[in-house]
Amino acid sequence: MFILDRRNILLVSIFLILIGIFLRLYQLNFENYWFDELIDFWVADPNISFNATFLRRELIDDQTPYLFQLLLKIYLKIFGYDPEIGRHVPLIFGVLSVPLVGILSYQVAKNNSFLLTILLVSINIYLIKYSQETRTYTLVFLLSTINLIFYYKIISSDLISFNRIYIFFLFVIFSVLSLSSHPFVFIIFFSQIAYSVYSFFVFRNKNFLFLLSIPFILIIYLIINYNYLISQLAYNEYFLAHENWKFYYNYYFSRFFGSKIMGLIYLSILIFLIIRFRKKILFTSNNYLPLIFILFFSYIFPLVYGVIKLPILTDRYIIFVLIPILILISALIFEIDSRNLKIFLLISIIIPTIINNYIEIQFRKNTKPEFTKLLNILEKHEIKNITLLAPNLIDEIIENYILSVKEFKNKNFKILNIDNISSDIKMLWVICYEPVMNFNCNISSDKQKSWALKNIKKMYLLNAKLYEIKN
Repeated sequence: MFILDRRNILLVSIFLILIGIFLRLYQLNFENYWFDELIDFWVADPNISFNATFLRRELIDDQTPYLFQLLLKIYLKIFGYDPEIGRHVPLIFGVLSVPLVGILSYQVAKNNSFLLTILLVSINIYLIKYSQETRTYTLVFLLSTINLIFYYKIISSDLISFNRIYIFFLFVIFSVLSLSSHPFVFIIFFSQIAYSVYSFFVFRNKNFLFLLSIPFILIIYLIINYNYLISQLAYNEYFLAHENWKFYYNYYFSRFFGSKIMGLIYLSILIFLIIRFRKKILFTSNNYLPLIFILFFSYIFPLVYGVIKLPILTDRYIIFVLIPILILISALIFEIDSRNLKIFLLISIIIPTIINNYIEIQFRKNTKPEFTKLLNILEKHEIKNITLLAPNLIDEIIENYILSVKEFKNKNFKILNIDNISSDIKMLWVICYEPVMNFNCNISSDKQKSWALKNIKKMYLLNAKLYEIKN
């Protein structure tokens, strides 16, 4: 079953990768930026120096690792400071991840199951959506994949002397880069150490080259990220809440795969396959076990930390857990001897995923503030004076975005400071991004005395109120 020659395998691979590229390009700028994207876009402003970029991170108390923002800054410097151009960066990372996860899958299973992995990665709605969001998470996924590719190479016994040095060097580099993309990638690093210890005591695999890499990785990482790491460990409060009881029968699978039904399908198949092949996975030397360690520790470490100190677990922080999930499902399905069972599982996972994707894409709903739609509506009105209702600094971040979108440029709009409106201004629009104002978009009481509300325009998470100013 599924016997293909090299030429056909290549053609199928290219076709599946093209599907992944198309789905990530399609509706790329369907939504505007939400607040976290606004921050990254503001911090990555290519018109300011790198020192100013780091100063902005401090001003906003930004907890995002700076690697993505620096890469975004460089890209925007080359191609232009525009939010739509900014979306190219996560898109590139998302597209590159598709073939690379396929390469990793082939390393693990050494059979054609990597084609199924490429398909599942290409059509995974979670990865598609994060490829269309100007945030670090597709970079985390990409660098985690590359890290694991070199990890499997470095623990391989087939390396000759020159290749050992070359692979060692690349593994250290991509380990440091992946850890620098998000602190949760330390879960992968600790999983690799745990597997090496387990492998030594159970299978007598020594993995000296990997063990030698550990101090190099930690030292280089700490030199580059020491201040950031210390600042993260110092937090005594966080915006996340403890997981409720529903988490323990879902494990974010509904978010990873688009719906509760899809999450149940993937989780059930994964559990079934792991139980079915538990002896092979746990008690023979194989490539599945490192992925099992990553899958296990991706939930255990954050949950334990949440009990000891404060809750830190959310789905996007462990986006890399999709790597072991999708590879294990693909590879273990191909391990099944029963043709009928294999076909049943393939149909059970592929058909619902395609249907769910069609629904998600065809009936996609906007979930972010509709800045450009609002500007297009206001552009038709004779009043072009705009001000922003937002806390200090946040108004600067929002204004920076509005000034950068093409719907604002060359439209005769003028943005004013709400606390410094000149006496010649008789009417203006007050734009409120509702979440940053806790959904209270009322102007201050002193302005209410002399500002008369004349009109309201509402968009998703935004409203614009037209006031007449009576002096």
